[in-house]
Amino acid sequence: MKQIVVLTLALSAVCCAAVTDSVIDPEALNFVRGAFGTCINGQTFQIEAITSFNGWQYATYFDGRKRLCVARRRLPEGMWERLAFDDYTIKHTDVHNVAVIGICPADGTIHLAFDHHGSPLHYRVSRPGAATAPEKTAWTAALFSATTSELVKGQKLIGVTYPAFFNTPQGRLQLSYRIGSSGNGSSHLAHYDPDKGGWQIWGEFIGSTGNFRGSATRNAYHNGFDYGADGRLHTTWVWREGQDNGKWGLLNCHDLQYAVSDDDGRTWRNSDGKLISTTGRAPIHLDSPGLTVQPVTWRWGLMNQLTQTLDHLGRLHVVLWQNLPDAPAPEKDMNAWRYFHYWRDDQGRWHSRQLPFFGRKPSIVADKSGNLLVVFTKPGDLKYHGSDPGGPLHIWTAPAAQDWTKWRPVYASEKSFAGEPRVDKVRWQQENMLSIYTQETPTEPGQPSPLHVLTWRKSK
Repeated sequence: MKQIVVLTLALSAVCCAAVTDSVIDPEALNFVRGAFGTCINGQTFQIEAITSFNGWQYATYFDGRKRLCVARRRLPEGMWERLAFDDYTIKHTDVHNVAVIGICPADGTIHLAFDHHGSPLHYRVSRPGAATAPEKTAWTAALFSATTSELVKGQKLIGVTYPAFFNTPQGRLQLSYRIGSSGNGSSHLAHYDPDKGGWQIWGEFIGSTGNFRGSATRNAYHNGFDYGADGRLHTTWVWREGQDNGKWGLLNCHDLQYAVSDDDGRTWRNSDGKLISTTGRAPIHLDSPGLTVQPVTWRWGLMNQLTQTLDHLGRLHVVLWQNLPDAPAPEKDMNAWRYFHYWRDDQGRWHSRQLPFFGRKPSIVADKSGNLLVVFTKPGDLKYHGSDPGGPLHIWTAPAAQDWTKWRPVYASEKSFAGEPRVDKVRWQQENMLSIYTQETPTEPGQPSPLHVLTWRKSK
């Protein structure tokens, strides 16, 4: 049953209307203990957990019975319809194995990828038209295909991690995913076009080769994939080296990288516009020219897989969570780390600034005027490997007119939320409504807890 409440805003400096709280599922999954946390619904590499299309909102997750689920509601405040797949349950406690959702506007198909950490692909797709005519579509498991490890018939994908769906400006769907492992993996791209028979495997676009201070392999941890109004596709990432990767990998991350594509990811250019790779034939690698746009010291302390967004002028913004550059020594304690804002201006120059707030891995978005919002949770202890203490959900904002120097808080929840909040970017861009997918901290470790969508409207 849908629940709507009005949350009390805990801050005096408020510039927003009331926040509505809609519960997708009152009993979503938590682990008692996991190697990388306990909340599988809500992680920054979950691109996307929630999205909107054609006046409806969709979310995917695992419920308290460990079943893959997908839910939908008519916007703005319709009741959630939940669909659980009884034929698929997870059998581990690894929060990397998130579920993600994509919708192809060209044919209204709904795509799900789920439960990956060096695994065979797990993929299901709806019948065409499911999202273009939702009021005429029965929301049952029969709407979707069986789970498969193939996007293209006869081509099984194995060793998959971090699948991420995103749309092209032409209404097609793309899927990025890693093949391989942390410290020794490559980024791949597939393209879905119903007018050309469905999925095409375009192949590797970032490879693992090269020598970095004695390390012979690495992988890219992406902060996201975003198309601009000009049709260009932008991605940023940090490298994680393979050398000594078993010794607390966050010390093996280094340097902010950037690449842009003018042809939907078939070829890639660096920040200066130089052509540096062709997907499937000559992928980006460590020694590709002009990749590093912001040095971040190796073996100093840097979180992987954070967040990025484009503003209305095509300026790319990234927030990283890292050890202070002027710290006296490398730091494993994430409580000592801080957020840094990196951005590429409309002349192609990169800038950086430490933010006046910090917490767990955040999500960043920009409004139609280029003003930025950062959404994050802040537990009392930011170390979440093995457990997840949870904390209040925060929203901070800064105006573009002041070059994002004047940050202020606009919201903090009274409830505690675990994991990392995910934002429905489509609804934000189309309606100025910030729908935040986030799971309530359980009352006892491992107990199911409500999975929420908090919706916040930015005042004009």
